[in-house]
Amino acid sequence: MKIKEVIQFLEQKFPLHWQEDFDNCGIQCGDKERDIKEIVVCFDMSEAVIDEAIAKGANMIISHHPIIYKNSIKRIEPTDRVGKILCKALENKVLLYSMHTNIDSGKYGGNVLFAEKLGLQKLTVLSPHENQFCKLIVFVPTENSVLLKEALFRAGCGNMGNYSHCSFSSEGIGSFKPLVGSNPSIGKHNRIERVEEERIEMIFHKNKKRQIIDTLYQNHPYEEPAFDIIALENLNKEGGLGRVGFLPKPMPAQEFVQYVKEKLKLESVRYSGKVQEEINKVAVCGGGGASFITNAIAAGADAYITGDLKYHDFFIPENKMLLIDIGHFEGEHFIREIIVSLLKENFNIFATHFTEVESPVIVRA
Repeated sequence: MKIKEVIQFLEQKFPLHWQEDFDNCGIQCGDKERDIKEIVVCFDMSEAVIDEAIAKGANMIISHHPIIYKNSIKRIEPTDRVGKILCKALENKVLLYSMHTNIDSGKYGGNVLFAEKLGLQKLTVLSPHENQFCKLIVFVPTENSVLLKEALFRAGCGNMGNYSHCSFSSEGIGSFKPLVGSNPSIGKHNRIERVEEERIEMIFHKNKKRQIIDTLYQNHPYEEPAFDIIALENLNKEGGLGRVGFLPKPMPAQEFVQYVKEKLKLESVRYSGKVQEEINKVAVCGGGGASFITNAIAAGADAYITGDLKYHDFFIPENKMLLIDIGHFEGEHFIREIIVSLLKENFNIFATHFTEVESPVIVRA
């Protein structure tokens, strides 16, 4: 079995187009055409993790954080941390792969698991992805509409949440005059033709635009098909960073802080704000989520849990909610559980390991 087959499986579950613009999920370095041996899963790539993979006979490492961010390096030399890691991986034929904000944003991804560990219910997305969809409007002879729709569905049109094959059609009369030099499938040169046509409307993810257009031209009977592609402002209600949900039952703020520490197995946290109130609605965002404090306020959250908060971030809520900083690692390290479970449940021809050289918890005094 090839490494690329494992990657294809992972990207079906957590597509790369779910990642944020700043990110660099996917292959960091290595040859995906090699046969898979074993896999090591870690939070951050390091020379120690590569040494561990080599010792275990693994030739693929899956990390949460990418080692290469967009435009972050211009050369690869073993003169700094990133260069040493990449050089060692390449020299030992170990492929490095990252699942970062694509798994953070996913329907069954890191922020969902974060919320579930706290027992939150009725989850919604804290910061839904915007401007992710386009609408295709195309006109086709009625007798060709079924075949064209099926081809467009296969190419990725018509998917909306838990529904596929979504479309809308209306009937009408199309007209055109084939000019000299054209090669019409219907009609004759210099004569106006009127054809019973179907107007088809479908939504698709913007990353599939090129594929959709190619499919349209390949399967439409007209030499020059008439179609429109419109950018939509619809929110993706299932994809995006952070989650918001409700506790099984409300509890006092001080009790809630202890609850968070117990559920996430933390020695300490930093918190400020609404400490005298009752907590019921809670927002979470793994990693560094300071930029979503206002989203949590707008969502009506009584508490927001994230990491990497600076001194002045604690002033933003103006005592409108409880703000808790648990640390970056502490809000994301369990993403490794998702990756390992996913691979073990679906593949039994190679071994998948949690790294043993990376601490599961960083204690903050």
